[in-house]
Amino acid sequence: MKKLLLVLLLILFNIYFVLPFDKEKLRVGECYVVRLVNGDLIEGEIKSFVSNEDGEGIKFETELGIGEIFFTQIGDITECTKYYRNGHKYFLLPSAIGIGKNHFVGMLELFFLYAGIGITDYFSLIAGRSLLPLAYSNQQLSLINVKGSFPKIVFEDIFRELHLAFGGNLGFANNNNRFLHFYGVATAVFYKTSISTCLFYKMGSEDFYIVRYGINAQEVNYPNGAFGLSLGVDSRLPKYKDIHIIGELWNIDIARPTHSGLFLGVRISNTTFCSDFGICLFTQPFVVPFVNFVWTPF
Repeated sequence: MKKLLLVLLLILFNIYFVLPFDKEKLRVGECYVVRLVNGDLIEGEIKSFVSNEDGEGIKFETELGIGEIFFTQIGDITECTKYYRNGHKYFLLPSAIGIGKNHFVGMLELFFLYAGIGITDYFSLIAGRSLLPLAYSNQQLSLINVKGSFPKIVFEDIFRELHLAFGGNLGFANNNNRFLHFYGVATAVFYKTSISTCLFYKMGSEDFYIVRYGINAQEVNYPNGAFGLSLGVDSRLPKYKDIHIIGELWNIDIARPTHSGLFLGVRISNTTFCSDFGICLFTQPFVVPFVNFVWTPF
């Protein structure tokens, strides 16, 4: 029995420590997060493979420059897209990065259930519906968002990548209030930060809407043909790869600067779960707490 247990422990040791990653699957030009055997985490891009008298390894470019890392120094290595799986969105703003294989289910503000899937790296679909208490079925909120992403453009200069995308979304605030938008978004990816800017256009035939919640009603003025602008920032804390600072600035009608809002918060994430906590500041003025939970099981 003791011998069998020893054999099992040796097998587990070889699986988890001797063969932590498959060298054959590493690709030049891709971004990876490397965990060294001393516990340090390094993010960067593989420029080439090396083999010399010191052993085999990779030539790895980080924000500090290019250096050589040998396979004997690596404890584990993970693609950036698998290490941080929420780069396709900020709080509400979609980035130009596609969802890809990072299909997810989320809960926004504890009452809006939504899900997203990627079709290859270039097409993304998000759909959701609210579960507002005390609201009738025809008073709930619904949303469908479709996004098409172009292949990324790689740079060797200030930022690493540029992503471009276009899309549209159809939303309902009550069944009879339809909001249709078309948008274009650009995302610049740095080593620890991504910055996006989005220009969107509201289409439809209505300028005024009556939004009902239970027995309450609120008039909303959102002119047809309005152009809006949004900016988003996602910046990872230097020493904490699982903690990000998220910010968004929205203006739904650039002809009326007062119709603006600011989202600020923190994101805590790993390869499966993501939690956003923050506040929303509006020019009316009022402040609203913001929470969002995402599960990426696949």
